[in-house]
Amino acid sequence: MKQKIKILSVLMFIMSLQLIGQVSFDYSGVEIILEHFTENQDNVEKIANNQGYQHILLHSKKYSSNPITKDNLINSLNGKNEGFDFSQVKKRKVEYVQIIEYLKENEPEIKSEYAKLCLKYLPDDYVQKATIYYVIGGYNGIAFNDKICMNIDYEQFRKNYNEIKLYIAHELFHIGFEKYQPLPDVFKAETVKDLKEIVLSQTMNEGLATLTPYQKRIEMNEISDSDYQILLNEKALNKKINQFDSVIKYLDENIDEKLTNEILGNVLGQCSGDRLFYIVGCHTGLEIEEKFGSNKIKELVKESPEKFFDILPKK
Repeated sequence: MKQKIKILSVLMFIMSLQLIGQVSFDYSGVEIILEHFTENQDNVEKIANNQGYQHILLHSKKYSSNPITKDNLINSLNGKNEGFDFSQVKKRKVEYVQIIEYLKENEPEIKSEYAKLCLKYLPDDYVQKATIYYVIGGYNGIAFNDKICMNIDYEQFRKNYNEIKLYIAHELFHIGFEKYQPLPDVFKAETVKDLKEIVLSQTMNEGLATLTPYQKRIEMNEISDSDYQILLNEKALNKKINQFDSVIKYLDENIDEKLTNEILGNVLGQCSGDRLFYIVGCHTGLEIEEKFGSNKIKELVKESPEKFFDILPKK
């Protein structure tokens, strides 16, 4: 009996390592940027070939209508600010070093507490594996193909280190979600029907990523982020829900129409720019969790986004 218990304990330990032990961290992007700008080292090619910056360029190429290129990165390193703002690197060197020291010291906490938050909403067969690249410049946070880039120069991160950890939790959900749901290709959309599929997919993806650190933010009283302020304000939230419903109604009424740049800009402008993806998607996830439990969300991640929105009764 004791032997069985021992074996079971070992198996549980191995399983826990699978869940939280597959997250690693790479600081090389920040380090070579600091060398380049503060130690007079010519690291242009080294930076351009760094895995973190390569990941940013690949993300931009795949998902941006005006992608940042390697030439833009090199020009930015030479002072032209073409998609990467390195203008404050010298001034903020001490600040960046302090952030990196903090992140290195808190790696165990990030792995054990923040990295596992997304597992509450991802299927039980998901095995977490991700590399987090800390960089300076570029997008605030991006995630795909088991890689995440976090821009430590983002003002929200510099002012509050907890935000870095909470954003990592958000991005780690995206890494898991894409294992079950293909990321939509906006550039291949031809009809309004295609656009609606993109809207539902992105609202589910961004919404559940926003839900991932929701309870943790409340526990920590880290709710200054505007999305969470709206989620906790019934009047402001209802306004966003009504706006989203109007967008869906418009898409349904024009479902067979050919997609134009005007329609695309209008719809995605509201969903992304007005944060409908994040706020309405998170609220929907909260309602599903309240009514059916988090295991239902795990199930729905394997289903179509339409089922995610259809499971709740229409109001």
